[in-house]
Amino acid sequence: MEWALLFLVFGINVPAWTMIAFLRRFDDNRRSARQDAEAPPTRMRPDQVAVVIPAHDEEGGIAKSITSALRIVPAANVHVLADGCSDRTPEVAAAHGVRVLEITPGRGKAGAIEAAIGHFDITGRFAALLIIDADTEIDSDYLTHGLPLLDDPRYAAVAGCVHTPWDPQEHTFLGRLLISYRARLWTIMQWMRYGQSWRYINVTPIVPGFASMYRTSALPHMDLNPPGLIIEDFNMTFELHHKRLGKIAFSPAVHATTDDPDNLRDYYRQVRRWALGLWQTLRRHGAWFGRFWFATAFFMLEIVTSSLIILALACCGVLMALVPLTAGWVLDWPVYREVHSFLAPLMTPFNLVLFLFLPDYLITCVVAALRRRPSLLVYGVGFLLVRVVEAAATMWTLYRLWRAQSSGIWTSPRRLAQAAGPESGSPDPATVSEGTPGAESAAGPAPEPAPAGDSNARTRRVVLLDAAAVLPVIAVVGLALTGVLNVLLVAGLLLAPALATTTWRHRPGKRRAGVSPATRDRPHGRV
Repeated sequence: MEWALLFLVFGINVPAWTMIAFLRRFDDNRRSARQDAEAPPTRMRPDQVAVVIPAHDEEGGIAKSITSALRIVPAANVHVLADGCSDRTPEVAAAHGVRVLEITPGRGKAGAIEAAIGHFDITGRFAALLIIDADTEIDSDYLTHGLPLLDDPRYAAVAGCVHTPWDPQEHTFLGRLLISYRARLWTIMQWMRYGQSWRYINVTPIVPGFASMYRTSALPHMDLNPPGLIIEDFNMTFELHHKRLGKIAFSPAVHATTDDPDNLRDYYRQVRRWALGLWQTLRRHGAWFGRFWFATAFFMLEIVTSSLIILALACCGVLMALVPLTAGWVLDWPVYREVHSFLAPLMTPFNLVLFLFLPDYLITCVVAALRRRPSLLVYGVGFLLVRVVEAAATMWTLYRLWRAQSSGIWTSPRRLAQAAGPESGSPDPATVSEGTPGAESAAGPAPEPAPAGDSNARTRRVVLLDAAAVLPVIAVVGLALTGVLNVLLVAGLLLAPALATTTWRHRPGKRRAGVSPATRDRPHGRV
């Protein structure tokens, strides 16, 4: 039972890819000095990069995405794809002076990208294609660090590093919990991706669609919009690997900021959508011989196993909780009594705390230190509950894989849809409009930003109030961690002298006192 709990927390892929990531870090540091001295000038320029922003009813948040794109490329290189929009997304985009392609009826994200590549002749006019989501803000140095990665012709794509904004006063406690969990998840997954994208391995399972860049020469060889897939980024990554179109580069310096769902409904739907898209992509591409397929298959096997374990633990926890909730009368049921007698020695509070909760919280402590974000220590006490939600979504989509069919048509999260303005009429299909640079959006001027000091004070106040709410749990966790560390320290102090003495007595070459070599080597029995 203890090993199952530890497997649930750490798994095998995370420790393995962490070790490989350290090896890559050492290799990168060793090669950086020589590369800086010998590196040729960047062969690809920002004006050779096309930016496409697929959007569906994103009037409330697309302006920040367009503004961030205009900081790195000219306005003529930015293409907004209004896919089946019923709000003012096309007008807001056109007001920024970028190209707008209105598609009616909607084709989904992959279909919109495919239509834009053909309509704007992106493969013929540009050397690279940068795809960003409508709620993503590209870092101003994205191309500064990303384009040199494509100088090597062996690389066909660059995977962006995701950052999650942290503005706690705008979210509920549940929203802060979900966003904090995502921050920890992104840190772990991207550290794994750093190892998976090492030049000697190249088994990156996904180029995230929120901010990904592709060499346009590889796009004609990729099936961007196959039928029956709900998302595009898994399929595009598998296309690169399966058809051997090139390697995938990843650097933490190539990053962007994107929003995560802050309510349980949208969070569950997003996880379910991602999981279903991955299962559909695996089914479409099948198996082939290679490092990528074996690494991905092993990773998916671990995901299924850990999801089953955590769901089984949740069910067992509910069964065990029936005893105190019913004052023990459920033990009168013969079947339940047998189940309880089997689970009671395994599902002890000691096992759950020592081998499940504390290791999981220890990972949160490490991530909080690396990201310099102490608020993760407050919300980390509830991360296991979020893992139950993710496990349920993963296994449900695996069950629905053979029943569900998808057209790829998307729906905006409730958070963004509520921010949108009044609806407008349906646009004409496949029309391109040029906005006027400098024109103001009909949404009106942006409000004055709050002073940084006031914002930081409100952030600290919100987090401290949440910390007070979970203070008993944090105190128990702190005492438990201190107790475990003290026990390990005392055990080490007690075992160290005994181990040293035993090693000294049995050191090589030592002869036992009073026994000559001839006597020691003489065989037993009559001479």
